Formats: sequence, structure tokens, C-alpha cells
Amino acid sequence: MNLTLKKTLTYSMLMTLGACLILSDHRLSADEKPEHKASNANPESSITVNNCRIKLIDRVILGSDRPGVLEFVEPNEGELVKKGQVIAALKSDALQAAKATAKKKATNDIEIRYSQKARDTAYVELEMNLDINKRVRNTISKLDIKRLTLNAEKSDLQIEQAQLEFEMNKLQLNEIDAQIEETKIIAPFDGIVTKKFRSTGEVVRHGDEVLELVSTKRVKVESYVNIEDTWMFQVGTPVEVQLDIPGVRLPIEEKTYTGKVIFIDVEVEPIHGKSIRVWAEVENRDNDLKAGYMATMKILTDKSDSKVAQKTEVK
Repeated sequence: MNLTLKKTLTYSMLMTLGACLILSDHRLSADEKPEHKASNANPESSITVNNCRIKLIDRVILGSDRPGVLEFVEPNEGELVKKGQVIAALKSDALQAAKATAKKKATNDIEIRYSQKARDTAYVELEMNLDINKRVRNTISKLDIKRLTLNAEKSDLQIEQAQLEFEMNKLQLNEIDAQIEETKIIAPFDGIVTKKFRSTGEVVRHGDEVLELVSTKRVKVESYVNIEDTWMFQVGTPVEVQLDIPGVRLPIEEKTYTGKVIFIDVEVEPIHGKSIRVWAEVENRDNDLKAGYMATMKILTDKSDSKVAQKTEVK
């Protein structure tokens, strides 16, 4: 009887102790459980912008820097030209003749050499007269000595004058060279001639249009982005672009073109609501992207801790 009672009491104590240990373990686990911190990472890794328009970046109309007659306009529409290539020029016969004259003057140092010889003679004459006065006092009057001294000093100035004129002749030659360069129309970049406004033999005035040159190596992809989204990227953020030509579905629309954001406008466009103009520069592989095409641009946001614009209610 006593043995049975002892066993019963021992079993009850063990059960109670086990229950206490389980309860303590649950409480400890609850206390040690870390709090969930809200992540400030942007759940979206990109911003998709529709209705983007493709525009050219390198597009210039080349004109004449001075009036004259076109000696030649080399390329025709559709032809490729290289950067630095002379693609048109005015007649420059008069300037070439003036250059030949200026070149002769710029290489002629006779006046300098003559002035140096004259200076040597003037100083020799002065020294001889001074020496005479040393041997026989007042043989040469003070006035004559002053005149000879002035003549010697003048010869020094004549050398400086001759050197100045020599340098001026060189500058005049450089000026004529610059004027001849103004008669040339030079391609500022590699590109294709899209328009030809003037032909060989035509008279042009200063500023008259001669050729239009376009490069398609890079293009601008432009659209408007919501103000809330502009906080999620910056200039230099990479983008991916795909063509989205309305009304048709072409295989080219599956290709992806890469680039980066170049410009974020500093003011909101009122006609587009709460939107800001943004454009990216995109590499135009194989010249697929043509000005006027529509496209979809995906801005690959790289600022996980960006400020997100807070919407405020207007009272």
C-alpha cells in the first residue's frame, strides 16, 4: 500500500515538473523570437514606361561659314561620310593667292638681318668716336656723341621692329589659313547624308544650309514618368528598350536594346499631369531603331533605399 502511494506521488511530481519545463520553454521561445523589421527594399526591380518615342541625338544641318560659290558638294543623299571628312567647300582662289604672298613674308627675315648689321655699324661708329675723344679731348663735340648714341639705340629698336613685323607676317599667314578652313564644310561625326540643299556652283550666303548629316549609332528614347517613380532612379540608371510598333507585330519587337538614363527634367510638364520628362541614350545596334518609332522602356532601378514620394491629400 505504502509502495503504491509512493509511486503515485513520484509520478505526479514528474508530470508537474515536465509541464513546468514545457511552459518555460514556450515562454523563452516567445521572448527570444526576433521582431520582423519592414524592409525598405523596393519590391519592384524595374519601372516600365510605355509610349516612348525614339528620336535622333546626332542630327545636324551643316551650313556655310562665309559667303561664296560652292566649289564642290561631294556626298549625295544616302551616302556615308567619316568624321573629319571635307564634304563641301567654297572656291578659295583669292585666299590661296593671299596665302602664297603671306607665306613669302612670313619666311623673309631680311629686315631682321639688315637691322642687326646696321646696329653693329652704329655701335662701332660710336665706339670709334668715343675713343678719339679719349685720345684728344673734345675732338668730337658732345652733340655729335649724343647723335651717335641715339643712332645706336635706334638700331636696337629697329631690330625689335623687324622682329615684330616678322611675327605679324606669321600671324597673317595663320589668319589666311583660318579663312581657308572656313570655306570647308567638315563632317563632325560619322554619319549618313539625309538631305542635300545645295549643289556645286551655287552661290551661298553666310549661314545657308548645305547638307543634313545624321548618325544612327545612338538614339534618344523619351517619355514621361510619374513623379512617384522618379525617386527610384537617377541619371546613369540602366534601361532596356523594346520596340512597340502600333498595329503590327514584327520579330524585331522581341529584341532588347540597352542604354542608360541621361536626362531627368527639372520641372513637371503640366499637360502630362504629375509626370516628368525623361530620356535615355540607347545603343542602336544594326540601325534597327529609327526616329519616330514607339517603344517600351524598362528602367532598371538600382536604389533600394530610395525615398518614395509620399502622396498628400489636398485640403
